Amino acid sequence: MKLIFSLLFICILFSYTFFTGFNSACAKTLKGAVSYTVEAARKEAFANVEYTIPQTIIDSNLIDPNFNENKKAVKNGSKELGDRYITHYSNGGYGIIYKNNLYYEFYYKDNGNLDSIGKRTGLTCPTKSYVFKTNGNLEEIHLYVSLQDTFIFKPNGELSAHWIYNKCYDKNGKLIMQSN
Repeated sequence: MKLIFSLLFICILFSYTFFTGFNSACAKTLKGAVSYTVEAARKEAFANVEYTIPQTIIDSNLIDPNFNENKKAVKNGSKELGDRYITHYSNGGYGIIYKNNLYYEFYYKDNGNLDSIGKRTGLTCPTKSYVFKTNGNLEEIHLYVSLQDTFIFKPNGELSAHWIYNKCYDKNGKLIMQSN
């Protein structure tokens, strides 16, 4: 009798939890991020690639118009300054993104001369940024998988770097640069 009662109780409990969704209310929700292998990232990065940028965009940004102010902000560790965001790199260079056009990234050398320009395809991850040298030709493709994970490819498809959080590693996993 105890066995029959126990089995009946278990059947009722399972029926109740199945029909009421009790199991899902007590379960833990697993959260995760999009994960890419190097090959999957390469395939995504080179889909509909842009190989050039108009020279007028380059010419109008050859010298940082806010060089002194930006260098002072970088020295003070600022990440935002009025109409723009600033990122400082351990190699002395820095990047500027203007708030009125978040699709373009301007990368300057330590002396304020333009090094390259990035053009984003979107503002939410995953997205791509095509990076062009000052001659207008494609230098790199950045695939922003998330805010903490970016793959960087050369135009020939070779992986040149992988940013994880604020650290950049080469294709062999060696730390090569950090952002502050």
